[in-house]
Amino acid sequence: MNNSDQKLSAWNIKKLFLGNLLVGLVVYLSIDHGFKTPWDEQIFFYLNGSLQEGRTLWNNYWAFTNSKIFDNLSGLFLVSICLWYILLNRESLFQERLARVFLLIISVVITMIIISRGFELYYHQSPSQVLTPFVNINDLVSWIEVKTGTRKSFPSDHAAISFISVIFMWRYFGTPYGILVSFFALINASPRLVGGGHWFGDVAIGGVFLAFMVAIWMIYTPMLTLTRKIVCWVFAKEPLVGLSKNWK
Repeated sequence: MNNSDQKLSAWNIKKLFLGNLLVGLVVYLSIDHGFKTPWDEQIFFYLNGSLQEGRTLWNNYWAFTNSKIFDNLSGLFLVSICLWYILLNRESLFQERLARVFLLIISVVITMIIISRGFELYYHQSPSQVLTPFVNINDLVSWIEVKTGTRKSFPSDHAAISFISVIFMWRYFGTPYGILVSFFALINASPRLVGGGHWFGDVAIGGVFLAFMVAIWMIYTPMLTLTRKIVCWVFAKEPLVGLSKNWK
């Protein structure tokens, strides 16, 4: 492990403080507005209004990207990117690559726990349930039925997981991975805005800043160092020693 790798896993109190201050400021300024931006309604009407009779390809695309099938494919895509990085990227040691992927997995799990537990009792209706006119995509597409509304739309779990993957892959995996997953994040976070499942604030405030908050606690603390030690300890055992050498 070189010096640059070491710097990636040390305490950085200044950035940790400034990052949490930024998150706290955003929460303070937006909580009285229900975590919405001034443009939430306009964005909803513009995007949802694009769903119209006769736009077959457009309607089917947004129906598919709002479905559970697409969610599963999105998860498979992220897993594939991580496996590609672990097995085929030889710019750093195998155990280092594995530690970075594990840190991303830990961050995603923490994010999901925060969303499911921290906001369990926070009722925040999606725009499809409170705004009219609303174009229900299920009225335009017959081959699949998708969920278009919820009482707990904040924060956007799709956006949070997508953007935390972007942050980690830019920082730890490299620029090509960061660019690829940035495009993926936009594709993965936008369908609910069109279908009516999320407000723009659910994505911009809930998703982005939740991902940012989790990421700074993972990046600017020695979490990567701890993950490295665990990975090295595990792969010091037989028969994993040979496996790590093969993928060095």
